Amino acid sequence: MLLDFSVVNYRCFADEAVLDLTRSSLKTLTPRPGSSWEDETWRVAALYGANASGKSTLLDAVECLCDAVGGHRGLLHQPYLLDTKHTTAPTSYTIGFTHADQRFRYSVKAHSWGVAREELWTAGPRWRRLFARTQGPEDDTPVIDAGPTLRGATAEVRRITTVEDLFLAVALRYRHETLAPVARSLRAMHSIHHSDMERERWLRWIMRHLDNRPTQWSELSNAIAHAADLGITRVELEELELAPQLLENLRRLMGKDDKGETRIPEEMLRDFQRSLVFAHTGADGQEHRLDISDQSQGTLTWFTTIGPAIEALRLGQVLLVDELDASLHPALTAEIVEMFKDTDLNRSGAQIVFTTHDTSLMDNSPTQLLERDEIWMCEKHADGSSELFSLADFTSTRKGTNKQRRYLVGAFGAVPRVDTSGIRRILTEGLEED
Repeated sequence: MLLDFSVVNYRCFADEAVLDLTRSSLKTLTPRPGSSWEDETWRVAALYGANASGKSTLLDAVECLCDAVGGHRGLLHQPYLLDTKHTTAPTSYTIGFTHADQRFRYSVKAHSWGVAREELWTAGPRWRRLFARTQGPEDDTPVIDAGPTLRGATAEVRRITTVEDLFLAVALRYRHETLAPVARSLRAMHSIHHSDMERERWLRWIMRHLDNRPTQWSELSNAIAHAADLGITRVELEELELAPQLLENLRRLMGKDDKGETRIPEEMLRDFQRSLVFAHTGADGQEHRLDISDQSQGTLTWFTTIGPAIEALRLGQVLLVDELDASLHPALTAEIVEMFKDTDLNRSGAQIVFTTHDTSLMDNSPTQLLERDEIWMCEKHADGSSELFSLADFTSTRKGTNKQRRYLVGAFGAVPRVDTSGIRRILTEGLEED
């Protein structure tokens, strides 16, 4: 569960940007007796702002840190480039999260040459250090200040950690007794960017579930299609016969193994053999089976957004979505948000953090969907730097306030200053033909 995230000197965020998903009722490090982390945190965070204001950049920063924990190198130092004093300064990250109902705080400071500092703390009645890592650009290995409760192959992990590695990432790879489970929990965040590659990944995810648990997932896939009123009566998995030339090309790409043989991994082969088929009822009353290429952008976006949403709800994970409303009707966007807020449905503390331009989610009619603590704004300043703030910072946003109207008229900022006068002048005067 994500509690908070902050980043300093990351792309457009020259100064610290803080996203806090804990409720104001949480006055201590851990929930009071009779309460839980689900009670003391928000399930939803919606990021608003003009284009290029930093909304997507904030999600990128979270994903960047998680990828680095997964072992990716060279990602962490991404400074604000519009001020020379920032280009040589470190990029710093801090993330608060829970694992096994326990609170953790993890922070990293990275320079262009590598990781200078890294700390992991856990909370009880007070903060308790698990480890603190320091390292200079000329140091072959880091200095690890281990806390008294750290159990595992700490010395071995330290020896193979270079200045380019996160100590936590190496601990994950080495299956460190204490740190690996914490790192895996931190890595358990899914991201959706609505790219072709992302869409393909989640469609294959649906196909695998249909293949492994056909009865349950056929029913669920049909329910997904019916929920969005897509005109689809049924979703099926179709088995394809692969052409010999395609198999030969795959073998060529795979190369030979240690025994000099060419083997295509079974899961890869299954991915190529499976295809989704969507059954529609036509004007003639007959059923027509159409493949993925015949589906609309909106249909594919719905399937590849609701799929990971269901996975997050099922496993209690954090879902990061860039442009949740992309190619989706506002009613569908609102329904996804409502699923995360529904305590009967979301029983494992799953959260969704998303960027959007859909201001209808702020509306109070017919009911209030987003509370002010769930609404965040990104605003870009004249120097190109961005600021992140919460709608809760405005004392005038009491319950019942028309947040949508006030946002659109600029009461909270984070709206574009649109000026098309230059475009209009040029078009009025006429463009010369090429």
